[in-house]
Amino acid sequence: MFSTPTALTLRLSASLVALSLAVPAAQAQDTEISFSFGAGLKYAPVYEGSDEYGVGPTITGGLNSLSLGGMSLGGGDGLGFSVAPSFGFVGARDAGEYSELKGFDDIDWALEVGVKLGYTWEYADVSAAVRRGFNGHEGVVGDLAANAIIRPDDRTTLRFGPRMTFANDEYAETYFSVPASATKLGRYNADGGLKSYGLEAVFHRELSDDWAIEGKLGWARLTDDFADSPITSAGRENQGSVSVTLIRAFNWRF
Repeated sequence: MFSTPTALTLRLSASLVALSLAVPAAQAQDTEISFSFGAGLKYAPVYEGSDEYGVGPTITGGLNSLSLGGMSLGGGDGLGFSVAPSFGFVGARDAGEYSELKGFDDIDWALEVGVKLGYTWEYADVSAAVRRGFNGHEGVVGDLAANAIIRPDDRTTLRFGPRMTFANDEYAETYFSVPASATKLGRYNADGGLKSYGLEAVFHRELSDDWAIEGKLGWARLTDDFADSPITSAGRENQGSVSVTLIRAFNWRF
């Protein structure tokens, strides 16, 4: 039995509508991004080079996987090459709160944003990151890191290893130079280079599929112009830190 023109038209229209709904849905599944973002508290020197400690905010983030059409990055077992965003936060420095900084200008808080490249094996990883500052400073900083990795169970990861941090002239000028207006410290012009070297231990625990908690214990020693600055001489070259961060994982499809 043959369909009438009207019935055939209705069937074709229904098929086209179904196809038009199915194609975007299939395309939506082709693009997926999985990332994490965390915020917490950090106990560290009140400003770099100081021997006085206080509590301030800290942030972290990372790209877990990216799938775009037939191309994918990350995911799987987490081993191999990775590309992720890198964030840093430098708290504000109010010169009026510290007698040794009398005559200095105040420095606003700074957010650092950049990229991190890494490679992970089963029991070790290496990474390099570069970030540019906004608001409080407009300098460039970079980090090199290596870790030994221990995984006591499926949800817990321990990392421990050396760290090196570099900063350019603009960063050094902002935080470690001493202006002529300073009344207690001698004038000093800081140049960029190797800012510090040290060690860091990281404890990461998955609380659920979406939430995790991360603790860090670090030590860094300022070096070169950053250590020679009168700001550091009035404080301390050795800088310790402890932080706790709550991390949320996100999975977006579009």
